[in-house]
Amino acid sequence: MIMNRLFLRHLKNQSGVAALETAFIMPFLLFLYFGLVDLTAMISLNRKVTYASSVVADLVTQNDATVTSANIDDYFKAAALVMKPTPMTNIRVEIYQYRKVAGVVTNQWSRKSATGANCGAPSTTGMSNLMTDGNDLIVAVLCTQYSPYIATFLGQNILGATTFTMSEQIALRPRQSSTLNCTGCS
Repeated sequence: MIMNRLFLRHLKNQSGVAALETAFIMPFLLFLYFGLVDLTAMISLNRKVTYASSVVADLVTQNDATVTSANIDDYFKAAALVMKPTPMTNIRVEIYQYRKVAGVVTNQWSRKSATGANCGAPSTTGMSNLMTDGNDLIVAVLCTQYSPYIATFLGQNILGATTFTMSEQIALRPRQSSTLNCTGCS
């Protein structure tokens, strides 16, 4: 009987309920907060990657029949301005020119920025459908690595990776002529 009274008295006591609720809820709220910070930062970076690759492709295609490697290096600087405050050392920009001759699409020249990890050659799937014989297609590829803040806490075991590659590929036709050559490009 005495045990029942003590048990009932402890059930009615609410002096530590707020602390207990905080202890249970606070880790979830912190995880939610940092997760939303990561999500918005990732969306913002993804938009910058898309816009920067579009800017570079647009600048290259505005040239007449020839573009120089020095001009393309300046276009890489434009991409760096779009990507601020992400340092250019973490960003790779690659420009590829494809030409369709007798139904076969081949890469004539390319230019890559000196920084960042290699993005890899762009996908050419369906590219021949976008082109006619004797015409070029300029493809700008931009890639960077994103490291979420929450990865510091959760690590690779839960997330699967602590960095994620974000890349974008934009294909445009030259505006001033049907072909676009590059001096100083490989």
